[in-house]
Amino acid sequence: MGLHLIGILISLLVMLPNLLFLFRGPQNMPKSFSPAPLIITVLERVGQISCFAMPLLFGNLIAEQPMNSIPVLMGICLLIYYACWIRYFTGGNSFALLYKPLGPIPIPMALFPILYFMLLGLWTESYLFVIPSLLFAVGHFINSWRVYADIHAPKS
Repeated sequence: MGLHLIGILISLLVMLPNLLFLFRGPQNMPKSFSPAPLIITVLERVGQISCFAMPLLFGNLIAEQPMNSIPVLMGICLLIYYACWIRYFTGGNSFALLYKPLGPIPIPMALFPILYFMLLGLWTESYLFVIPSLLFAVGHFINSWRVYADIHAPKS
């Protein structure tokens, strides 16, 4: 347990686009979407906070891990996630771009941070990282899928 630069970077790198999002929020938001069940939103927020906090608190554990293919896969997830954010920022901050598919992947901006944190759990072989990533996955995927389905529902 303890702070380490790598733990700070792991959290910061996935959070950077979200910080920019605070200043460049979405345009053309729909008037409303179907409400999310409270338990799903709670799972998403608890998982999200835990996923960002755990690398900060356990940076030394992460720093002790041997280099293998998992951090490379984490980097690929991060690059794809950044590509989706670039598409959003260069596309006029359109709300729909937050949920636009990437090839056959329907909600990449939800999927790739989930994969990033799940891979961190696999790399550290620690439930301290796996459990928060699963909570985050359930809540974030369901909430994002709900909005995606509302956006892509046939218009009557």
